[in-house]
Amino acid sequence: KGGTILHEGKTTLHVLSPNGQVVFIHDVSVGLLRSDLTENSANYKAQTFLKEDSKAVQLAKCSPRGSFLVTWERHSGVNNLKVWESNNGTLLTSFSCKKATLTGLQWTHDEKFAFHLVTNEIHIYDANTWKRVGKVRCQGVSSFSLPSVKGVAPNIIVSKDAAEKYLLTVFTPGTKGKPSRVDLLRYPDRMGRESSTVSSDASAASTGGNNNDAVNPPSGPALTSKSLFNAEEAQVQWSPRADSALVLTQTSIDSTGESYYGSSHLFLLLENDPKRPGNGSALSVPLPPEAAKDAQGTVPIVSCSWVPNPTITGTVPFTVISGRMPALASLHHGITGEPTFLFGRAHRNSVDISPHGRFLVVGGYGNLAGGMDFWDRNKGKMIPRHVILPGIGGGSD
Repeated sequence: KGGTILHEGKTTLHVLSPNGQVVFIHDVSVGLLRSDLTENSANYKAQTFLKEDSKAVQLAKCSPRGSFLVTWERHSGVNNLKVWESNNGTLLTSFSCKKATLTGLQWTHDEKFAFHLVTNEIHIYDANTWKRVGKVRCQGVSSFSLPSVKGVAPNIIVSKDAAEKYLLTVFTPGTKGKPSRVDLLRYPDRMGRESSTVSSDASAASTGGNNNDAVNPPSGPALTSKSLFNAEEAQVQWSPRADSALVLTQTSIDSTGESYYGSSHLFLLLENDPKRPGNGSALSVPLPPEAAKDAQGTVPIVSCSWVPNPTITGTVPFTVISGRMPALASLHHGITGEPTFLFGRAHRNSVDISPHGRFLVVGGYGNLAGGMDFWDRNKGKMIPRHVILPGIGGGSD
């Protein structure tokens, strides 16, 4: 009661735009629908808006600012990864993608460029014209990550004439005799020596990825790289200033045979190394000695997250939950990675942080018999309210 019905039918998915003003709904009998939530309630009704058939769509997501909508449908010999203009439904471009994933196509935070993963390369496009303007060459690359937001520290003045540069991470799984690797790159100047940007003449003369790479000026080396042992996949968390990233690596099975549950490690990648100006750095995040080790003597990583406010004074910190249960939640320095505050040990697996970064909720969800602890980060004190999740403790106090 009290809600508004946007659409009635056999729906399979819905996607909310980043600003919360538009929701996209998929109905298998109609296709993708668009509902504008800024209008009066009488106009909330979802309506068709795409210029082509979209009944087969199975996945969808918005670009960082909501200007574009990307969809995936089952591969049937034609391009099945499609990019649409989110306001009027115009099909802008399309690619072939056999895997059911949308992570292979990402935009920069300002939506000026789009990056598309192909075999051994990441192609870079001007998001306005969809002309290819560069490529990242990386043998065996399986995933990459771009920050979706980029805030500015309060003491930084950004020149309007300064050329924008964009960080990205690239993950390459290990092969026989070689460990996995994660690279921190920057477009357009530090994308790796085998990568390139498109010269102005080549860009003007070509469209849709048919550029002659032989005339492209090469890029500089990666900002930093880190070899990763026993890493099958990497999850990346970007700082709100988009100048550093946490990389959580995991394996489902420990190849050494010492652990049934596999292993996990946490690394911090920095665009600017304080000790080596002009270069990046990669370091293993130091974990508190109070974190409980597993049977193999290692400390498993449960989760990690950045304080989301880029305008806080000083370095933006991040949180880590580590160790076997009851796990230890800790706050870490955003440059050194050193732990600066301990929230204590409990059956917890998640930290949710308020948008301004002052208040935190350390919670135990899913199959954990945990609850929620509320903290004031500025005061370093727990707010006197402990919540027991319904069904495992009987209520709250």
